[in-house]
Amino acid sequence: MEQNSNFLTHQQPLDCEALPFPSAKAPEVIKLLVNQLPACWQQTAALALLPALATAASRVTYENYRPLAFHVAIFGLAGSGKSQFTCRPAQLVQDYIARMDQIYRQDGSKCPKLIGFETSIVQLSKYLQKSNNEMTMLYTDEISQAVSTNNGFLQLQPILRKGFDGISHTMDYKDRDSFRGTIKPRISFLACGTPDSLFKYFDKKAIEEGTTRRVIFVEHPVYDGEPKQIQFTKEQWEAIAKEIEFLEQQNIDLNIPEIEKAALKWKNNYKKQLKGDLVAQLMLNTPTDLFKRGAYLAYTLNHYQNLNNAVSFGKWIAEYMLRAAINLTLQAQRKIADEGKKYFTESTQNICKDFNDKMLQELPEQFKFQDVIDYRNKNGYSGDPCNPNIISRWIKRNKIKVITKGLYQKA
Repeated sequence: MEQNSNFLTHQQPLDCEALPFPSAKAPEVIKLLVNQLPACWQQTAALALLPALATAASRVTYENYRPLAFHVAIFGLAGSGKSQFTCRPAQLVQDYIARMDQIYRQDGSKCPKLIGFETSIVQLSKYLQKSNNEMTMLYTDEISQAVSTNNGFLQLQPILRKGFDGISHTMDYKDRDSFRGTIKPRISFLACGTPDSLFKYFDKKAIEEGTTRRVIFVEHPVYDGEPKQIQFTKEQWEAIAKEIEFLEQQNIDLNIPEIEKAALKWKNNYKKQLKGDLVAQLMLNTPTDLFKRGAYLAYTLNHYQNLNNAVSFGKWIAEYMLRAAINLTLQAQRKIADEGKKYFTESTQNICKDFNDKMLQELPEQFKFQDVIDYRNKNGYSGDPCNPNIISRWIKRNKIKVITKGLYQKA
């Protein structure tokens, strides 16, 4: 995708013209699940499928057993068809992967695959204790109801963050009816809502604590036609079920150099544009991770074939996530970073910049490092006067050149 130097300073379009669903590169089962929808909804539906498919591929991991977790939040106007149409393919997959959940809930033998956002923190924690390092999916088709019916809902965010990363979380509440213990959650989630309801939950605090940076925020556009309900033939549904069962049977930790290199190349292409913009550079980390997760999931869905297509699919996910983050959180993250600067000390380089500039100006045209040491000692340098790093920085910035070993000339 062609990029320009102003990429991260302007609103980025996310519609199907800017980032169309890559039907030629997507796994066959995803194409089958979304291709009955209008073109403007196919990208939304494909992204909504990621948490459910990742939950089916519960024992597929990457880079030394990291989970293929996806956190997806879809927002659109009330009545625009989010749940009824766009999330319908994901709901079908969710229903299938949860086909044993009633038994798990009754006998307590395993953690259910699908859990509602309305579930209490205590009950969720008890379930997750039995997850056996497998993925669990949280789902709500209306986040405002989950927020209003569960006072502990905001306490869920630390578990979501740990579940995305696949690391342990310990709780030890004083109430005897509360949960005490350590869990190692692996959580994907899909949440839907109107913009107001969704961003009441994913607020400034969620940005500060890192919940938001793990989420793919997906815009659900308004379709001005008359959408039809998705219907699958018996043969089509059998093909879909077969692919879900294939995912459920996989138990593998993936680390494929081609995917790792492609994701790093994508990240570095953007980093070149962002030199000196630390906040924007940090925003690249999670989309790069999702590039890999998307590619590994697609590669598994392709039955470990069509690697190039899997890479393209992962890149599409990363591009969407980055653009959404720019639109929704970049300015808030800049403000948070600015507010936090007062707590950090300046680096030695920044503090000494004026000193170093003056020193270079006052040194003779040709000088030795001993001249630098003498100048520092004479003029009250606050750092280590024998630290040689300034020489390499001056050379790198073409401010000086080497005449012979230990002798330098001002450029």
